[in-house]
Amino acid sequence: MKLTMTHMILTAGLSALLGTASLGAQNLSEVADVPFTFHAAQQTFSAGKYRVSERSATGLFQLYGPSRESIFVGAMVPTGSDSKRPHLTFTCYGGECVLSEIAMPGRETAYRLSKSQIDKNLTHKLGIASMISVPLKAH
Repeated sequence: MKLTMTHMILTAGLSALLGTASLGAQNLSEVADVPFTFHAAQQTFSAGKYRVSERSATGLFQLYGPSRESIFVGAMVPTGSDSKRPHLTFTCYGGECVLSEIAMPGRETAYRLSKSQIDKNLTHKLGIASMISVPLKAH
């Protein structure tokens, strides 16, 4: 009886572990060619190709830059999205741009990033902003 219970617990644990691994394998990854310097997660990034990977279905993304740097971005505000037009959206104040939205392919929901301190300072200083959308493409 004790041996049977041990086998059941081990089987359940292994099933949970394999299930988690298969969920992790479903992460989406796309590439954006951002032609300008931008801010994200309180950091400044140069123009270049960025790989964007969705790390969960709840708005956690990882950006990999051209110099192999990487950051995690939490985007907790879901908005409607055109699933056929994956993109990154930037809010730009003159020459200063801030990552503001991520829309991955096949998702009905895009994720809007919370306003960072950089974004708030630029809003206060310059006021008027424009939006620039950069397409995401399969890599």
